[in-house]
Amino acid sequence: MKKNYPIYSRSLFPSRFQVNGWHWLLLLLLCFLPGFRVWAQEDFDTQKRLNFFRTWGHVKYYHPASAMGQLNADSLFLQQLPKVDSAQNQKQANAVFKQLLKEVGVPASDKVGPQKDNPKGSFLLKNLDDSWRTKGKFLSGDNKKQLERIFERRYTGDRHHYTYVRNNPYGGVMPHEPAYELDPKENVPYPLRMLALAKFKAFVDYLYPYKHLMDENWDEAITQALPLFAQCPTREEYERLLLTLNAKLDDTQAYSFFRQLNYKEQLFRNRYYPPFDYEVAEKKIIVTGVIDPVLCNRSNIKRGDVIEMLDSVAVAEWVTALDAVLSVSNQQALWARVGEWGDNLLFRSEDPQMKVQLTRGDEQLTTTLRLMNPSVTTKAKLIDAYFKKKQAAPAKKSKGLVYAAKGIVHFKIDDTFRMIRDESSEEDFRLMDSLFTRAMKAKGIIFDMRGEPDNSDFVFYYLFKKFGKKGHHFARYYQLNPYHLGTYRLLTQPEVYYPSEITPEETTYPGKVVILVDGSTHTIAEWHTMSLQRLFPNSITIGEQSAGADGDAKKMVLPGNYMVTLSGNGIYYPNNSVTQRVGVRLDEEVHPTLKGVLAKRDELLQKAIEHINGEEKKTAAKQ
Repeated sequence: MKKNYPIYSRSLFPSRFQVNGWHWLLLLLLCFLPGFRVWAQEDFDTQKRLNFFRTWGHVKYYHPASAMGQLNADSLFLQQLPKVDSAQNQKQANAVFKQLLKEVGVPASDKVGPQKDNPKGSFLLKNLDDSWRTKGKFLSGDNKKQLERIFERRYTGDRHHYTYVRNNPYGGVMPHEPAYELDPKENVPYPLRMLALAKFKAFVDYLYPYKHLMDENWDEAITQALPLFAQCPTREEYERLLLTLNAKLDDTQAYSFFRQLNYKEQLFRNRYYPPFDYEVAEKKIIVTGVIDPVLCNRSNIKRGDVIEMLDSVAVAEWVTALDAVLSVSNQQALWARVGEWGDNLLFRSEDPQMKVQLTRGDEQLTTTLRLMNPSVTTKAKLIDAYFKKKQAAPAKKSKGLVYAAKGIVHFKIDDTFRMIRDESSEEDFRLMDSLFTRAMKAKGIIFDMRGEPDNSDFVFYYLFKKFGKKGHHFARYYQLNPYHLGTYRLLTQPEVYYPSEITPEETTYPGKVVILVDGSTHTIAEWHTMSLQRLFPNSITIGEQSAGADGDAKKMVLPGNYMVTLSGNGIYYPNNSVTQRVGVRLDEEVHPTLKGVLAKRDELLQKAIEHINGEEKKTAAKQ
């Protein structure tokens, strides 16, 4: 018989010396994964709480009293929770729900119908699932009717107390959600843990346009989580549960949740750091710089070494384990982030040493890696000195064009702000126009979208003015629909896609255009990439799959002062192909190699140059 372990069992973390590498990986997976499956019992306590969450979320987001701030949703939840918990059977639970619905009352507003997709394609209805209150077997007929009455008289204004963010109709932090901040050593009390889970559920149900793209059914995930949140004994376990639930969003915008945890060091077992800097390529770790020469010498680690296994486990297997606790839209987004030295997600060890297998040239070695403790003053100074030198500001750059090769202009999306004077918009437009006029004389232009844009005006205003055409609808942007929360409406106003006050010059560039993307091409960079693909219809996009997380972020504070984030609006191409999880359209896949990283070559950039030069040679040959 298969033995089941609760997610918070301390026995899952024996000393690393008691197990080999494969067992260590298995234990790591057990620590994060099985609780949500092992304890997912379809018992009465779970079902009554689940239906209480659903009923409460329905009232919170649909009832006009809640939507107008006249009914405090948190107070309602905390007031009713003890009554729900005391219910001994389905009849008693329904009696509690009936009293709750009677107290909030039927709204006096006029009846409205559900949102229809009319005209077709104007609304996203994929996330809607009201079967729990229309066909479900737990709720009584009277409660179903009362919920339907609330829905028919729901709030349809655009200034909802729990969704309207002043000065930002697209995203931001959801208002009126108290943090319930507590000392990190203090466990979050049971009522607040239940409130946190109910809030998280409703947040996704009503405000996440990509719920239907999640790998796991959200109701099932909450069902499995419920008994664990109820029995959670410590603050560390509470954070573990939130972390695992957050990962189920499958949304790269939710990735950084782990960084705010008080117990992340205990959860990830990453107190000790490698004494070297590194990059990841071909699912292996490449040593790119020495931080602590003494520890590297003692560990027999040199720059250029390729680490393939950690404690007898392949690097790829370590990353697979992380997929259970880190929210990413796709695997490429995960690989693009796990190599961040400061997060230290790859070198997980309970003590300051671990076995590694590496390749050095043609030689394969096994050595004991001595890790460093950054809390030790001498080590902290080494780390600080190394990264200060690595991140030192380069010599002052000119405001002119940068060339990747002869006759090939290179625009980097995180290095465009330097080209403007930031004095007046008119002067900046003249300056950028002159640069684009010069760039048009080049045989090729590379738009490098790998990174965070440092100036969104570069694509939205300047490039559009020079190369855009009227009706620059390069995407379909679906915003939360206030008429029926949980649905999303297509925005057709021009200013969403391009500056309607500007008359584009409709200039045609005769050269070759290449757009570079990879896993670091994220949110606004993906949006701008889609715009570039429309501005330059003959361009090709090469590189790696982008992060697949577009749409302005929505955030919500949960009890204990934890912020959860998700992609809050729906982004599609004009042909209705989705970008969430998939990423932007990619014409040619190119990946960095071990040899390229060791030689400090930007292989994606080289490929773009080769493509432009190759096209030039083909043209010359034809002539």
